[in-house]
Amino acid sequence: MNGPTGSELQDALAGFTKKHESLLKAREEMKAISVTVRSKDGCVEATVGAGGEASGLRFPDNKFKEMTGKALATSVLEALSRARAEASARATAILRAAGGSPPGEPGSSLLDRLDLDRLLDTKSFADALSPRREEGTGRG
Repeated sequence: MNGPTGSELQDALAGFTKKHESLLKAREEMKAISVTVRSKDGCVEATVGAGGEASGLRFPDNKFKEMTGKALATSVLEALSRARAEASARATAILRAAGGSPPGEPGSSLLDRLDLDRLLDTKSFADALSPRREEGTGRG
């Protein structure tokens, strides 16, 4: 059986490069995600980033002053949970639009389960594409 032709290899490399660039763009879009959600009772407003980290918490109209500690805690957790779910949904949509799959999703490929930041490191990618240096075969 014959191996792939030079043209097929070039096409495969071009396809991989295109997907790599698309995933790089997606990573930058995902880093910029910021979601602000208000609790259902309107007492708490939580802002989270793409990784679900809280970056802001507000108490509009000072309604919290009339709440018990337990009720306030419930509102805070609910707002954070809803904001995290929305941020995750946005990140997943961006990743899917770029041709990837969220980690752990059924049917995701090996590449989708790798560390995306490490995989997309432009230095590593460039190193992987550069020809290998010939190593000396003699012993020194």
